[in-house]
Order: sequence, then C-alpha cells, then structure tokens
Amino acid sequence: MISSQRPETQECELDCNLRVLRELPFFAGIPAELQRVMAYLCEREAFSAGQTVLEEGQPADAAVAVISGALVIERDGVVLGRVTQGMSAGGLALLGVFRSLYTLRAETQTECLLMHRRALLPQLVARPEALAGMVREIVGSVVFWDQQRLERGREPDVHGPGVL
Repeated sequence: MISSQRPETQECELDCNLRVLRELPFFAGIPAELQRVMAYLCEREAFSAGQTVLEEGQPADAAVAVISGALVIERDGVVLGRVTQGMSAGGLALLGVFRSLYTLRAETQTECLLMHRRALLPQLVARPEALAGMVREIVGSVVFWDQQRLERGREPDVHGPGVL
C-alpha cells in the first residue's frame, strides 16, 4: 500500500491523556516519566450536554481537563465562566479534601480527562520536587482567578474571589 493511501492512525488513549497533561500548566514541570504514569492513572469520560460533572457542595476529588467540547462553571445558578478544550478546572482537588464551590456542567457533548487525587497525589508525594512545582502552578492560577474577580468585583453579577 502506498503510504498516502494508509488510513490515518488515531492517537491512542494513553498518548492523548499524556498530551492533555503536558498542555496543562500545573503538570508542565513534572518529569516526562512521571507525566506518563499520571496519564495512565487518569480516566476519560464523556458527558452529554446538560450533564453535571461536579456539583456545588459535593466532595471535590478530581481535577477536570476538557479534551473536546465545553463546560460551564455555575454557582447558585449563575454562570461564572466556561472551560473549553485545553483548559482545566478543579486543580485544588488534587491537593486537599473540600467541598466544591461551584457546579461544573457540560454545555455541549464533552469529553474530559478526570485526574483523581487518590490516584495522582501518591505519585507526586513520592517526588517532592514535582509536587512543589505543581503546587506553585495551582496556587498561581487561583491567585490569577482571584485577581480577575477582584478587578471586576463591582459588576453586579460577579461573585467574590476564590470561586475556583
């Protein structure tokens, strides 16, 4: 068969997971071999439009990265933002136990990579330098979110800082 006639090979699930993790800022400083282990430990899940991925007030035990589609971030029924392909939400769930401050709902048919704390945190604890780098990035993203909210805080439909 002529190479131009070969069907395009699809990216395998592990390679897709790895690509998604590498594109997330909080995994950027993690060594490649650890990224591969973490990609193996993540779960992919599809959500239909309107389906809840994470519910406000429920235990937050996973971060979510969008592979395709879009999610909306809601609090008290108000849409605060969107999470689209290549973006993530819930990074703090990788570090500690708390209840979600918002609802994450599929806006369209959405495929996500779920990064569960119970699977990933032990891998990071075993590599303190990787954990420290990830913590820096997650804290930086929370500070950035808070700064955006504070700058727009006078708008009547904007909730206060720290929603993510």
